[in-house]
Amino acid sequence: MIKKFSSKKYIIFVSIIILLVCFLYFQNNSIVISKYNVESSKLPKDFNNFKIVQISDLHNKVFYKDNNILVKKIKSQKPDIIVITGDLVDRRKYNEENALSFIDKISPIAPIYYVNGNHEAWSGKFESLEKKLKDKGVIVLRNESLYYEKDKEKLLIIGVDDPAFNTTSHSEDYMNEGIMKKELFNVNNKDSFRILLSHRPELFELYVHNNIDLAFTGHAHGGQVILPFIGGIVSPNQGFWPKYYKGMYEKNNTVMVVSRGLGNSIIPQRIFNRPEIVSVTLETAQN
Repeated sequence: MIKKFSSKKYIIFVSIIILLVCFLYFQNNSIVISKYNVESSKLPKDFNNFKIVQISDLHNKVFYKDNNILVKKIKSQKPDIIVITGDLVDRRKYNEENALSFIDKISPIAPIYYVNGNHEAWSGKFESLEKKLKDKGVIVLRNESLYYEKDKEKLLIIGVDDPAFNTTSHSEDYMNEGIMKKELFNVNNKDSFRILLSHRPELFELYVHNNIDLAFTGHAHGGQVILPFIGGIVSPNQGFWPKYYKGMYEKNNTVMVVSRGLGNSIIPQRIFNRPEIVSVTLETAQN
């Protein structure tokens, strides 16, 4: 015989479901701003308090109505430049219009520097997207570098293609550090403060080896689910219990910032891993 729920039990059950739905929605849609300070004696004095906002792994997501809240949060940081580190689009739900509409909203805030991710490669449509981004004034860096100048001082910004552009595979076992080494670092000016834009955090040792001062990366989606006292559960190309999944990592004279990103791809839900805008302030170290 099947017992019916009492009214009290039914109310409790429905309340739990509502709370769970609200919790999951909040975890996926409530944007946080993570702030870091990076200090270096190589940084020219004119770049002291230079602010960089990083956007990564949007995956075509639109927050609330027309991304207005996301744009407002970016604007609140008063960045000198905005960097986008890949997966602006998603190959499974490809939508250039969403991505380009977002660019239109943030381009008046600050100059935008962009590198691609694996989803741009896998979409097979990056040629079209790249042209439209450039038409909107976005600085697209593809295995190249340029100087950002301020009051006769300068720093070097390097941008690299995602390794997925060098393979036809959509699997996660194609990573080849040799590809990145071969394409990447023809820049030997070690005197300049060197900022790298790359989608891949798992190549941190390569960035250290090539004397990068500050690397901005994404791709790891914050480990998707972050367990208290344990960390992120799973990330692309790093598997379970990823080493580099969020925050700031330092080795020798290299700092790497890993954005948790904003959108989702295969796994549609974040838990204890809210969408993130990264804001980095550069500081000139006192000798």
